Amino acid sequence: MNLRLLQISDSALPIGGYTHSWGLEAAIASGLVDDAASLEGWVRDWMTHALGPLEGVVVAAACRSTARDDWPAVTLANTILTSSLAPPSIRTASREMGEQLLALASTWAWSREGIGRFEAAVPDGRDRRRWNHAAVFGMLGAIAGGSPRETLLAYLHQAAIGLIGAGVRAIPVGHTHGQQILAYLHEAIADLAGGLAERPLETAGAGCPFYEVLCDEQTRLYARLFRS
Repeated sequence: MNLRLLQISDSALPIGGYTHSWGLEAAIASGLVDDAASLEGWVRDWMTHALGPLEGVVVAAACRSTARDDWPAVTLANTILTSSLAPPSIRTASREMGEQLLALASTWAWSREGIGRFEAAVPDGRDRRRWNHAAVFGMLGAIAGGSPRETLLAYLHQAAIGLIGAGVRAIPVGHTHGQQILAYLHEAIADLAGGLAERPLETAGAGCPFYEVLCDEQTRLYARLFRS
């Protein structure tokens, strides 16, 4: 068991993930998600069609590139993600979480040296505000000794936990139902990680216009619990 991967995927990690619903709050307000079954379907579709094909491919690519000390490729992965996240709230959340994860990792004994190599090799490496969560996660996965598949599996699992947690608070759905949903999604998460782990970086991208519209609408809700 890779405890370092467990650390970077811990839902209690203080990087601000709990303040975001990644568009779920707007889906709830629109009546698209209102119970445990519809929450499970939403999380499954979000990972399969939005998160996995974009952020997931970036995570795996950043992991592979970091293992080779190919810092230009890591930078390219981060740039592609920044330009591909259309909703401003999601793009801001991605960078804020990346900034905070980089700051934390620079203090940990097991990752400090790797972060130092990154900052020394990459011109913008010390400007933590430029780095997206998925790219940083992939980089730390390699520093932790994880394979691209293992790192992507950890990333998708923590993302599912975060979105289910938002649903538990906002619908609301009971914590027991939340854990049941996560259990139902385990096979889908494993299949997704296996299918995306070796995809080339240039294939990263997700075409989900309706989801992006919901993410934008979330910022204009009359009352809201989450920042995205």
